[in-house]
Amino acid sequence: MLEMAEEVTYADLKFITLQQSKKEEFHQTKNKAFSSVKSHWRSVAISLGIFCLVLLGTAGTLGFMVMQASQRVSSQNENLTLQKEMFENLLTELNVLQAQNLNLSETVQQLSSHRGRQCSPCPEKWLQRGDNCYFFSTKWNTWEEGKSQCITLNSRFLKIESKEELEFILESAQSYNSYWIGLFRSRAGGPWLWDDNSTFITDLFNIPDAGSSNYPHLCIYSGWEI
Repeated sequence: MLEMAEEVTYADLKFITLQQSKKEEFHQTKNKAFSSVKSHWRSVAISLGIFCLVLLGTAGTLGFMVMQASQRVSSQNENLTLQKEMFENLLTELNVLQAQNLNLSETVQQLSSHRGRQCSPCPEKWLQRGDNCYFFSTKWNTWEEGKSQCITLNSRFLKIESKEELEFILESAQSYNSYWIGLFRSRAGGPWLWDDNSTFITDLFNIPDAGSSNYPHLCIYSGWEI
């Protein structure tokens, strides 16, 4: 009986030892598997972190590039605006210069014409004052005959347009008894007109009544009286 009990005890111990060994192997296997999974997920997490960092860097680079492109576009727009304003200013200055050039050309032509007239003196026996030439005929003619003579000489009857011209005529014609001027009226009491049908300005001088001695050598023509 004693010997059988000892054998059973030995067998029980041996069984318990095998169970513990299997449990330890299971735990070790489990720990290894857990360690492997943990290491795998750590690698995945690291990879994801690196990927996220790369994405952030790429996004930052793209954002910087977009910002630079936007700044370049804005700068180009500003340059275009400035160039447009400069072009408009240049166009305005060109128009002004063209207008000034036109005025200058007209002035040069006028000066050339004026110089040409000065270089070409009046015909013989004609008096010159400024750009005008004056001729006092020594031959007595009627008003109509005098007008025809003026046309023949490519001129016209005298038209006095200023006080200075009147004074020049009176001073130059002191040696002449009388002469016609291009002032007339078609009827008694009618308006006085110059030979070119322009209105007579009474501020220049007063037309004397018949028989008056004022301005005796300024002959004017009236359809009714002289």
